Amino acid sequence: MGNSGYPGIDGFLGTRASLMLDVVCLSMIGVVIVLAWSIYQVKMCRRYQLHQWTQITLGILLLVVVVLFELDIRLHGWEARAAGHIGVHPPSIVFTALYVHLIFAVSTVILWPATIGFAVANFGVPPRPGSHSRIHIPLAWTATADMFLTAVTGWVFYWLAFVR
Repeated sequence: MGNSGYPGIDGFLGTRASLMLDVVCLSMIGVVIVLAWSIYQVKMCRRYQLHQWTQITLGILLLVVVVLFELDIRLHGWEARAAGHIGVHPPSIVFTALYVHLIFAVSTVILWPATIGFAVANFGVPPRPGSHSRIHIPLAWTATADMFLTAVTGWVFYWLAFVR
C-alpha cells in the first residue's frame, strides 16, 4: 500500500493515480512532441535516417513504459484509485472513457510497430524514399493519428478517473 492507502506506489502529480499512471501520462506528452518533431525532420528537412532512428528509439522506449505500466495495473489494479475509495467502483463515465481509449491504444500497438517494421524492411540503408513510400506515407499518417488519439483519450481517462 502506498502512503495514500491505495495499492501500489503513489504517483507524483498530486492525483490519486499510481506512479506508473503518472509516468505514462507524462510520457505521452513527450511521445506526441517527439513524434511531431520526427515527422517534421523527415517531411521538411529530408532527414530520413534521423526519422528512422527516432521512430525506432521512441517505439522501444514506449514499449518499456507500457510493459511496466501493464505490470503495475495487473499487480495493483486501478479501480480503487479511480473510485477514490477502496471497495467502491468508479463511475460509468470512467469505464466509457477507458473503452474509447483502449480502441486507440490497442490499434496503435498493432499499427505503429507494423509501420516501423515495414519501413525498416523496405527502405534501404540508409533509408530513402522509394516504392514503399506509397504504402508508408498513408500507413504512417494513420499510425500517427492513432497515437495522437491514444494520448488524448488517455489524458481524458486519467482526468476522469484520477483527478476529478
